[in-house]
Amino acid sequence: MLNTLNDMQTDDRLKFKFLVFILFFILCSCTRIYNHSEKNPIPKKEPIKDRVYFTYGLKSKEAEESGGIYIVKKGDSLYTISLLYDVNYKSIAKWNNIKKPYKITPGQKIVIKSKQFRKQKVSKNKKYKFSSNLKWVRPHNGKISKEFSYSDIGKKGIDITGDIGDDIYSASEGVVVYTGNGIKGYGNLIIIKHNETFLSAYAHTNKILVKEDSKVAKGQLIAKLGDSDSIKPILHFQIRKNGKSVDPENYLP
Repeated sequence: MLNTLNDMQTDDRLKFKFLVFILFFILCSCTRIYNHSEKNPIPKKEPIKDRVYFTYGLKSKEAEESGGIYIVKKGDSLYTISLLYDVNYKSIAKWNNIKKPYKITPGQKIVIKSKQFRKQKVSKNKKYKFSSNLKWVRPHNGKISKEFSYSDIGKKGIDITGDIGDDIYSASEGVVVYTGNGIKGYGNLIIIKHNETFLSAYAHTNKILVKEDSKVAKGQLIAKLGDSDSIKPILHFQIRKNGKSVDPENYLP
């Protein structure tokens, strides 16, 4: 009987050991050891470019209210300054006693008068007759992505979308009075003087194909479309009448 009791105890111990083994096996199979390798750092996002077209007209609005002083930089001309301040270049020349051919030098201080001191010419005729009989063509046939607005300082012209390298044409005949990238927010810029009343501007070009003081014909190839100082390929196009921005769509066919 003692042997029987010992045998039963032995069987119980074996069963207990077996149960412990099974439990250990189950626990080991359910437990996974993860080897966490070093994670790749999150790549830094490129900063979003400022929407540079919002700078159009900012200086002109400030100066119109309280006047201002502009310090001439290398590459500036009265035409580029007039573009910044939305004022006729002849008015700027008169305020600063600058005679023809309107030469200015880097470091020179240019006074911009407020609207309080700007004389407005009143025309006797309600309908303006163009003495030069200008005819206009579209500078690019792409889609207009931003229309002209008299109230929004960020829209002094129209934005025309396209592909880099597209042809850009002179909207009318005239003389190239500026080529360069000296005005922040305009990129590679061309300004054409059509007569004593009208100027046109072509901003964000990729490549300029004309030189200053050269004559251009209506529809002549003057540049290639680009994205210089812009968030995408566009042509920012302006028409200025007596220094003031006007809606190009009122003149283009």
